[in-house]
Amino acid sequence: MKTIRRAAAPIIGVLAGAAAAGVFLSGNATATESDSTEERFAISEVIDRHQMYIDLRDADSYANLYAKDGHYRSPFGSADGRSEIKAMFIDLAEKGFTKGKRHMTGPAMIEVNGTTATARSWYWVAETETEHALYATGTYTDKLRKVNGKWEIVQRTQTLDELAPSSQ
Repeated sequence: MKTIRRAAAPIIGVLAGAAAAGVFLSGNATATESDSTEERFAISEVIDRHQMYIDLRDADSYANLYAKDGHYRSPFGSADGRSEIKAMFIDLAEKGFTKGKRHMTGPAMIEVNGTTATARSWYWVAETETEHALYATGTYTDKLRKVNGKWEIVQRTQTLDELAPSSQ
């Protein structure tokens, strides 16, 4: 009888652990955590695409990351609405402002609240044509909303780090 109890004890322990894990990990808690992770990943994708579209010189895709009534604020210019944002993008590209640069985004802190979210991320811009050098660093502060299953930037505010080179 002792042999059976000893053999059964680990099995019962595993089953009890699995049952407890099921209680704690099932239902709304897991769904909420999973949904939140999926939403944060989707928002990260928007933030990453923002930088990629600059370097790919894809004005349409860049502008479509923004809500129709989106806003962009930066030391380099501001725009309201998707069409103005696209026009600003094209203007800066035609003036050579983004030529020979690689735009990157670093870590992001993302807070999701239903169909709205805020994000704060660091960025840096590298010079890639005349020399390999750091051109600019700063912060993006974003407000986003989810419309028809898609996250859009409602407002992006770009700031430069205080010690940024004066050539910017």
